[in-house]
Amino acid sequence: MKHRMLSRRAALGALGVGTGAYLLDGFIGLPFAKAEGNCPTPDEAPLLVMCEFTSGWDTLLCLDPRNHQVYGEAGGGIHTAYDQITDAPTAAMLDATGGTGLYQPNGCNIQFGPAMSQNLVTQHKDDLCVVRGVQMGTLTHEVGRRYFLTGKVPRGLAASGSSLETAWVALSGHIDEFQIPNLVAGGAETYNEGLSPQASGLTVPSYAEMAQVLRPLNASLGLHGKVDQAAAEFHHAAFCEHLQYDGADHVSTHLSAWNTAQTLANGGLWKHFDFKAAPPVGSPLDKLYDTFGVNKANPAATLSGKPKGQAALAAQALVNRISQVVLLRLVNITDAHFDDDWQTNHPRLIRDGFDALADLITLLKNTEDKPGKSFWDRTTVLCFSDFARTPVINPQGGRDHHLASACLIAGQGIKGNIAVGANKDTTYDTRPMNLATGQPDDEMGHLVRPSDIHATVLTAAGLCYNHISNQDPKLITAILK
Repeated sequence: MKHRMLSRRAALGALGVGTGAYLLDGFIGLPFAKAEGNCPTPDEAPLLVMCEFTSGWDTLLCLDPRNHQVYGEAGGGIHTAYDQITDAPTAAMLDATGGTGLYQPNGCNIQFGPAMSQNLVTQHKDDLCVVRGVQMGTLTHEVGRRYFLTGKVPRGLAASGSSLETAWVALSGHIDEFQIPNLVAGGAETYNEGLSPQASGLTVPSYAEMAQVLRPLNASLGLHGKVDQAAAEFHHAAFCEHLQYDGADHVSTHLSAWNTAQTLANGGLWKHFDFKAAPPVGSPLDKLYDTFGVNKANPAATLSGKPKGQAALAAQALVNRISQVVLLRLVNITDAHFDDDWQTNHPRLIRDGFDALADLITLLKNTEDKPGKSFWDRTTVLCFSDFARTPVINPQGGRDHHLASACLIAGQGIKGNIAVGANKDTTYDTRPMNLATGQPDDEMGHLVRPSDIHATVLTAAGLCYNHISNQDPKLITAILK
């Protein structure tokens, strides 16, 4: 099991002495054995963006709402309480929908809650698939988060198995063709159990750490020319002792990491993430700023520490073929047990996260890869949270933890403009689903779990899901193209 962060110290050490390159083991560089017949070129490799809304979201506000005119009074099993929300845009949506709180623009087959991003729905409704009634089986943040990351029930609080983005990289067979194949940002957790160590995520908690790792080194910290030359020759020569001591692949891993260590530390990638003010008109950075609504005179005001900043990192990593997968802790939406969090902060942060996702999808749709196709054509998006919030308001004016949840999927191989699954209209508890139709089936249906979500999105991208062992995952065929 690996859950690591690459530090500036590790990068410097890798450049300074031969053994230092081993500090990068488990991040990048070592090819994974490619599956026969399942290896498109890197410009055709399936891409993945996972967006975590950490702390447990209120799905009544976004992905699984109820009519406020029917469920707006306390005392029943579901209490929307939309009229108690003080977040201005959410309150305005309640008025705009005639008091129902159900946002469903023309041409959209899905009803969303009043805190949902209008930008995401109006611009990308034909790509969106909502899966409701996801049984999380836990009320603990760490368990719910790690369950959705790996598709396997944790061992106590500890993650079990590899996170989806790690498996995605390992199974598609292109680890050696991306400089940072698995980028993990915003403080998200990443795990690797039994897959190639080179598929493990490179964790950069924030933009500041990204700059710290990728910004060019000060020249005074570089190696003396002769030392640099000797080290390079050593790492490119095949010595007998390399083969003799490579029983556990440590030497080959070390050697393959050396070039990537130099790439990271010499600043070659930084240009793609250097969000400067006033970029040249028409440049890729200028295009990104236009898409994300960035203040070009002060980009940090829009990007620093905000969901759009995380999404912008993902965009640059994907369209510049630096990363194949990106896992974002897109937003911490607050653990909304109290009225000040739930009424004001929680709906605002949900909307901010989905707004950022809308901009990311727009940029991917409007950017062509080398074969001349949209990056979006081979991208899958999965948005998830630890679990949902209770359907009733607690004595503190907020909502507590609830076993049921929902998720949002979009992209390659996934049907769009549909919602499948359901929670009960009496208790908001999960209902079994007919996996072929997506409709509730309380007698013969299947309770959908994170493992089923993983298996379905992997299948949609043409990848296997054998690593989700002991879970017996089922495919939600209703959402597969």
